[in-house]
Formats: sequence, C-alpha cells, structure tokens
Amino acid sequence: MESLKLEKIIGAEIEKLLELAQGYIWEDVSVHEMEKGLFGQLLKLGLALLSLVIEHKARALMGFSPKAEPGEVLESKGLKERKYLSLFGLMDVLRPRHWSKQRGSYYELDERLDFPKTSHWSYNLQELVGENAAENDFCESVRLLNKLLGLKLSGKSSERNSGHLGPLVGSFYESQQVEVEEAALCFSASFDGKGVPKIKKKKEQEGNPKKRLGKGEKQGVKQMATVSVTSCFVPKKRAKDSIIRSLMGSPLSKVEYDEQGRKLRKENDNRWHQKIHRRAFLNDQAKAIEYGLEHIRARMKNPNSRFVVPIDAGIGLEDKVLAYVYEHGLETQFEGIILDIIHVSEYVWNAATAIFGEKSKLRADWVREMLEDLLDSKTGKVIKDLELIRDKTTLSKAKRKQVNKAITYFTNHQHKMDYKAFIEKGYPVSSALVEAACGHLVKERMEQSGMRWSDEGAQNIMDLRAVKLNGDMDTFMDFVISQEHKGLINKAA
Repeated sequence: MESLKLEKIIGAEIEKLLELAQGYIWEDVSVHEMEKGLFGQLLKLGLALLSLVIEHKARALMGFSPKAEPGEVLESKGLKERKYLSLFGLMDVLRPRHWSKQRGSYYELDERLDFPKTSHWSYNLQELVGENAAENDFCESVRLLNKLLGLKLSGKSSERNSGHLGPLVGSFYESQQVEVEEAALCFSASFDGKGVPKIKKKKEQEGNPKKRLGKGEKQGVKQMATVSVTSCFVPKKRAKDSIIRSLMGSPLSKVEYDEQGRKLRKENDNRWHQKIHRRAFLNDQAKAIEYGLEHIRARMKNPNSRFVVPIDAGIGLEDKVLAYVYEHGLETQFEGIILDIIHVSEYVWNAATAIFGEKSKLRADWVREMLEDLLDSKTGKVIKDLELIRDKTTLSKAKRKQVNKAITYFTNHQHKMDYKAFIEKGYPVSSALVEAACGHLVKERMEQSGMRWSDEGAQNIMDLRAVKLNGDMDTFMDFVISQEHKGLINKAA
C-alpha cells in the first residue's frame, strides 16, 4: 500500500476516533462500552500507523544493495510479501528480496527491523501467548487476547508457539551468567518427583509388560518429572517447640506476634530463601540433580560457603546427590542431606493413630513426645519405643502394619535425621520449598482436568513455566530474538 493511501487512512481513522468520542458525549452509553469502542478504534489506528512506518522504511531500501561477503554475489529479486501479525492486527509487508548461493534469500528490512524469522507472530505476541500457555490450557491462553485485540488465534497455534519457545529454555539458562556470591552464604538444593499424565502410546493401549515404576507413577498413566529448586539463605535458629507446633498444626502463640500485633512469618516462608531458581526435567532424575547442584556450585565462590540438601525419601535422590558431591570434591562445603521433617511427622501421626485411635486425647501428646525426640536426634530411641509398643500391645494386622512402616522408614533413613545439628546451625529441616515448586511448576498446569501430555509437549510447558516463575520472561525473549537473528534457530517453513 502506498504511503499516500496510508496517510489518508490514518487521517480517516483519527477522524473516526474523534467522532466516536464526540458521539459518546451526547449518547446514553455505559463507560465500559465507551472503553471497548475507543480501544477498538485505537487498534485500527495503531495498525495503520505501524504499516505507514514499515512502508516508509521499506521504500527507503528500494535500490539498496546489501553488503556482500567476500566471493558472494547478491542478486536483486524484486519484492516479496510476508505476513506479520502484530498486537494491532495482521498486515502484509512488501520488502526487497536479494539472493545468493551462500545465504539463499535475504531481506534487509527483516534484519533492520528484527522481524521474527521463525513465525509470523510478533515477538510481543509470542511472549504473551507463551506466558499465558504456561498458566492455562492452550485454548484459554489465547481467549483473552482474542477478545481484547480482536484476533482469531487458535489453541493449536498456541501449542505450536510453545513448541517453538520451550526448546530454547535449556540453551537460554546455559547462556546466562550465574550470579556468583562473593560472601560466605548458605545454599539449599532440593529435589522431588511429580507425576505428569501422559498420552498412551499404541503399545501401551494394547498392553505391555509390567515394569517397576517410580514414586508417584501409575502403569500407563503418568511419567515422572523431577523438580530442582535451589536458593540461598541466612542461617536462622528456630526454637524446637516452634517447629513442633507447626508440625502439629497448633496456632501461633502470643510471643510470635510483634509489638504492633502483626503475626510473624511462618518458619517455611519463602522470604527465608532468596534467589530461588526452579526447573523440572521429565524422566531424567539425574539431569535434574546435576542441574541443581551445578547451579549452586557455580554460585559458591567463597570457600566458606556451605550447602544442604533437604529431600524426601524418593528412590535414587540420595545416591545421585552423594555421587555428584564426591565427583566434584565438595565434601568440605557439603553439610549433608536432611530428611524432610514433614514427611517424618506423617509417619509419626499414622503410627499414633494406629496405636491410640484417631479420637484419643493421648494421641497428640504422644506425637509431641516423639517429635521432641526426633528433633533432638534421638531416632534410635524412637525406633525402640515403637518396637516395644508393637511387641507389647495388641494391635490389628492393619494397625501393626502402620507401626512397622514407621519403624522401617526411620531405620532406613536414620543417617539423614540429625535434626538437632541442623537446627543448631540454623539450617532448614524441611523440603517445603521443593514441595511447593512441585505444585506450582508441575501439578497446577500439567494435571488440569483431562490433560494428557507427550514427552516433548510436557517438557516445553514445564520449561516455559519455570521461566515465568523464575521471573526471567523478559530476558528469555531477548535471548530468543538474539538467537534468531544470529541464525541459530531454524527458519519456519
């Protein structure tokens, strides 16, 4: 479209905008209808203005010969049109085309204006839809934009956009300079698994041999995503009684209010942990653990820094953490693995219910005594007490099973239950941070009603969700644009 025509269109759109506003002065129209009308007209005006600017820049390149590389012959091939879907709407962009054997088709305007090379969508639209898709199902991710901007984006187009952006997250984080901590700080790395509903493959639908499944997995239904969460924190000594009250669900006492009567923050408040970084890896526990520990190792510049690993009893977690520590010579900075006290308390409660019954007044007092012993690192005493109760008390088969579960659990993991030492050093004794991340990063998006995922689709969304939760979306999109214009991302067909 010629510039003169565009200028006339712009003039006409401005007149329409003014007429619309003047009409509202005299019409009986609700304010929200005025907003919609004016906004719609502003979109039309924005599209015309953007088209005018781009056309002027394209016309300025008529007859322009791009700089050729040594030995390269660039031939002018006239004009070629491309589609560009902006926030204002769809436009056709006519620009000069050159061609050479070395680089194929070349568009100087595309290079100067940073037009997307792998999509017709503007980068702004890619970012908005990608960020929405990290939160909502694909159809819902475009619904509000369609309504607001008058677009006609489909759920499938949102899925394709996620398939374009998601695979770039790994290389994005690899390219980022990790923030090195000069001061002696404490770091935490936690890992946990969360099931992701999967699309059944044909063989699985027909029936396949049984295999041993990981924690949280079900035959033919879910696959495991391992979540990695790292952070730094300032050691904070907590009273043992305060931890017990939180585990028993007791209300805060008066001493836990400040002078203005405001409730003090809870022990597991994220404000204790700073610079939290999250990722999730599908079907690759080893990669998740290596990623998290590598992230901490890169940040620990001060030799006096220390790190801890609060985890649950998930299969394979402990062995892989220790293997990494020994392989990289981190023994002096590694303060140990601590078994999540919340999971431990659940075994205590279940044993108490089996022994006393759910409604017994003795139950809570006994739980408190057991937790006091556990937090004093008297796990051996707790095991003996449970064995004595089991052997001296008449219990049903089901109740005896619950007590035996607690005994077995504490016996197998006693070496990770030195809570007294951790509390005295001001270290966390809970893996609440990674438990929360499993919900925020995986469950809230991946387990929405009726959802089933391919491996690739699940990883793409978890990666985009991590970028969003880590607060890195702006930096990530800058990286995407940079990679495309360095020719490091394949062009769209």
